[in-house]
Amino acid sequence: MDPHLLRTYVTVARLASFSEAARELGYTQSAVSQHIAALEQDLGAAC
Repeated sequence: MDPHLLRTYVTVARLASFSEAARELGYTQSAVSQHIAALEQDLGAAC
């Protein structure tokens, strides 16, 4: 599991916003969405 994905998840959860998390992390909103999707896939979460 990639620690960057966990960092993105924690930031999204803390800010309750993909766009705010993207701004804070220096990513695009699309990249944040992709990180969350990759983490869900890694963990076997149902989408």
